[in-house]
Amino acid sequence: MAEFVSRISVVCFAASYLVALACEASRLLFRSGIRGAVMVGFAAAGVVAHTLFIVWRAANEQSVPLSSAYDWYLLAAWVLACGSLWLTIANPRTPIGLFMLPLVLGLIGAAQLSSPVPFPQSPATQVWGAIHGSFNLAASVAVAFGAIAGMMWLIQAGRLARKQAPAQGFRMPSLEKLARFTGRSASTAAWTAAAGFASGLVLNAVNRQQGLLETVPWNDPVILRMGALVAWLVIAALLERAAAHRADGPRTAAILSLISLGVLTGSILWGLFGASRHGAPPRLAAPAGRIDFVEGEEPR
Repeated sequence: MAEFVSRISVVCFAASYLVALACEASRLLFRSGIRGAVMVGFAAAGVVAHTLFIVWRAANEQSVPLSSAYDWYLLAAWVLACGSLWLTIANPRTPIGLFMLPLVLGLIGAAQLSSPVPFPQSPATQVWGAIHGSFNLAASVAVAFGAIAGMMWLIQAGRLARKQAPAQGFRMPSLEKLARFTGRSASTAAWTAAAGFASGLVLNAVNRQQGLLETVPWNDPVILRMGALVAWLVIAALLERAAAHRADGPRTAAILSLISLGVLTGSILWGLFGASRHGAPPRLAAPAGRIDFVEGEEPR
């Protein structure tokens, strides 16, 4: 069993999600009696393989389990994939996978582009790192769910405004339910992102106290982009709350949720391709009296 699990790769569950997405998209083209079972089967297989892959990495990491940017993106993708599978089973006529699985595949792609090197660790940073990562994960998932609900609200509202009948096999939730979920997601994303940013600042301060030279400078792009993301999510939540009692409040919330997803995507891309000390391998400060020299030079 252990040998079988060790052979599971990212390609295994990414391909399963891709097939499930193709089955979901095929609803627009033709009807099928077995498509739903095939779609759920591939999505479930992907979640199982994804889960085993994460568990295997956690059990075989020499450092604290799941403590790198690579693992973080895979965890976020796993949460969304589980949510997509559960919602698809609970609402078989709602095209949940059509909206969620592209985000899952995007996060898996981000994992492939990110570093598997664990973040700097010590007993104190392990605790604060877990808090920091958990809040950031919750904020990202809340943004994703809110954006999906907002997109579905805009589609449903547009269809009703044009008095169009729903597409065959597609049943959207009510506008009231989608608007309520979008608003709650905005609030959740704002406070979890703020908590994640604050705990990240504490984590960086702890790293400095531990003497880790590869801590993140306070003017590092990762701090700037996360600060900008938190600021936007807080502003978006306040704007959504202010517009809640207006006639156009649900539409405003839906648009803000899509903008939040765009800001989060931009932040992730900035983190993947921008220069940063975040996630760099830790290097302890040289003890007093130690003589360092560069290879090829005389000791000094």
